[in-house]
Amino acid sequence: MQTTIDKQKNALIKRFHTLIGKAGISPENKAIILAQYGVDSSKDLNVTELIEVCNAIDYQVNPALAETDRWRKRLIAAIYGWLKKMGKHEATTEQVKAIACRAASVERYNQIAPDRLRSLYFAFNRKSKDLDMVSEITAAEIETLIHCN
Repeated sequence: MQTTIDKQKNALIKRFHTLIGKAGISPENKAIILAQYGVDSSKDLNVTELIEVCNAIDYQVNPALAETDRWRKRLIAAIYGWLKKMGKHEATTEQVKAIACRAASVERYNQIAPDRLRSLYFAFNRKSKDLDMVSEITAAEIETLIHCN
């Protein structure tokens, strides 16, 4: 009986060969890719390596995926920055993704469309800048009040 990891690995091997075909990678270049991992066959790669190589080939075949992935990472960073400015330094990636999902009205993070990722990225950056500005204004007002009394 196959374990879940074995099933995942077999699916990734299949995906690897499909992507090799889509990308038009020659057998020689496929051998070079595998040699970078120190193996001769895709069956010798572990699940993490298979995911890594499949993503790299997928990004070559479909550059829009790479761009969307960059916006996903930017949004996560923007939300972390906003939370940090709010004094919440202990947020997990899952919590950050949940905030993004709620803001985008979707159930899963990868369902957020590229345009919405960009929009949310700029919105959270604006929120961070607004917090900075409010803090500066408040500090100046408090300072003025202290000196007037």
